[in-house]
Amino acid sequence: MALRPPDKPLLVVLGATGTGKSKLAVELATKFNGEIINGDAMQMYKGLPIITNKIPEGERNGIPHHLLDFIALHEKPWKVHQFVKESLRVVDEIRERGKLPILVGGTHYYSHALLFKDAILGREDKDKEEGEKEQEQDQSDDDDDDESDHQWPILSRPTNEIFSKLEEVDPESASRWHPKDRRKIQTALRIWLRSGRKASDIYAEQQARRTDSARPSTSSDPNDQISKSETGLRFPTLLLWLEAEDAVLKERLNRRVDSMIEDGLISEARLMAQVEASLNKTDNPVDRTKGIWISIGYKELEPYLQLEESGTHKNQESNSAQEKILHEAIEAVKAGTRQYAKRQNRYIRVRLADALADAGQLRQLFLLDSTKLDQWESMVLQPAERLASSFLEGNDLPDPATLSPLAEKWLGKVGTGNNNAKRLARTCEVCNKVLMTDHEWDGHLSSRGHKNTVAAQKRRMRQLDQPLESASASASTTETSNIDTSMP
Repeated sequence: MALRPPDKPLLVVLGATGTGKSKLAVELATKFNGEIINGDAMQMYKGLPIITNKIPEGERNGIPHHLLDFIALHEKPWKVHQFVKESLRVVDEIRERGKLPILVGGTHYYSHALLFKDAILGREDKDKEEGEKEQEQDQSDDDDDDESDHQWPILSRPTNEIFSKLEEVDPESASRWHPKDRRKIQTALRIWLRSGRKASDIYAEQQARRTDSARPSTSSDPNDQISKSETGLRFPTLLLWLEAEDAVLKERLNRRVDSMIEDGLISEARLMAQVEASLNKTDNPVDRTKGIWISIGYKELEPYLQLEESGTHKNQESNSAQEKILHEAIEAVKAGTRQYAKRQNRYIRVRLADALADAGQLRQLFLLDSTKLDQWESMVLQPAERLASSFLEGNDLPDPATLSPLAEKWLGKVGTGNNNAKRLARTCEVCNKVLMTDHEWDGHLSSRGHKNTVAAQKRRMRQLDQPLESASASASTTETSNIDTSMP
C-alpha cells in the first residue's frame, strides 16, 4: 500500500567490523543521491587509515563523507552530545542540498544517541559490557562525568555516601541500584544535581511516552509513527544491520588483520609511539585510556615495538624471540578485533533493538546477511536497495524476519530484553548480600552458597543452644535433688 513518503528520512547502516558497512553505504549513497556521516569514533582521527579501518579514498566513489579524518591525535575523543549536535547540523545541511543523509559506523552508542531524542539521558541503564579499556567504551561520557565531579564534590565521595545522598533525594532510584554500583548511583544523583528533578520521575515520563508510541496506530505512515509521540526516533529511519555467520566473520577478521600488517599497520603503530613519546614531554601527556590510544592494534603491538626500540634483536637467538613476540602481538590484534565485533553486535541486539522496541519501531530494523561476499549483490545490495526504495517512497516494508534464514534467527531474539523487569533492592540477611531483581533473588535463594550459609548458621545456633540446654538440664536436676521428699 502506497503511503506518504517520509518527511526528513534517515538511512542507517550498522553492524560489526568486517561486515561491509562502508561499502554498502557508498553503494546506497550512489543510487539514492546521498551523503555519508561517519559514526565511528576512531575514524574521526586524522591519518592512521589502517589502524582505524577508514574506507580508502578510491572506494568512496566521490561520495562526501562527513565527520571523518579531522581530530588531531592529541585531542580528546568527542563527547556524545558533541557528536549529536554536529551530526544534526550536518544532517540539516545534507537535506538542504536535496540529498539523503546516510549514517554509517561502528560506535553504536553514538548512533543510538543521534537516533533517539532522549537517548543521552536514558544512558543511566547502559551496560558497560564493552569494558573500560576497549574500543567501544563510553569514553566521552567519562569526560562529562569528570566535569560534573568537580562541580559537585559529593560525586567524588565514597560510594556509601553517594548512595545515602541518593536515598535522601530520590529513594525510588536508590532502590533500583545495588548500593555498591557506583556508576549507576552516581548517574542517578548527577541527573538530580544537573536538572533539579528526580531521575526516577524523568524515566517514568520517558517510559510512559514510549509506551504510548508503541501502541498500535491506525496508520502505518512513518510520519504518523514519528509525530505521535514527543519521544522516540528523531526522524523516520530505516536501519540496515549487516551481519555474518560467526565462523565466517572470525576468519574474515583474521585475514583482514593479516592484510593490515602487510599494508603497514606496524608502521602506523610506530608513528603513534613516536607521537606519544613527544606528547609525554609536554604539558599535554597522552591518556592511554581514551581516544585513539585505545584503538585495537596499538597496545597489542607495543611489546614488539619496545623490543624493536631496545635494539636487542641483533643476533639469531634474539631475532627468534622477536619473531615470537610479533606473532603473539598479531594474534592479540586478531583476538581484540573479534571481541570488538562481538561487542558491536551485542549492542545492536540488546541496547539498540530494545530501544527500537520501546519506541514501537523494531520493524524498521532489517538484517542483511553478508556471510558470502561472492553473493553480495543478491544477499546484501539488492535487498538493501529494495528496502530503501520502499521506505523512501512510503510503501509498506516486508517482515524483517523474512529476508533470510540469518535474519529469522537473530530478529526473533532481539527486542526482548528485560528492561521492564522490576528492580528493587532486597537484602539476604543470612548472606549479607543485596539482590536487585526477582530473578537474582530466586537464584540466590536456590544457590548452593546460600544453602550452605543457612546450614552453617543453623549448626552454630545448635552449638550455642547446647550449653544452654545442658545448663538448664543441670539446674533442673539440682532443683529436683533439693526437694525434701520425706514424709512429715
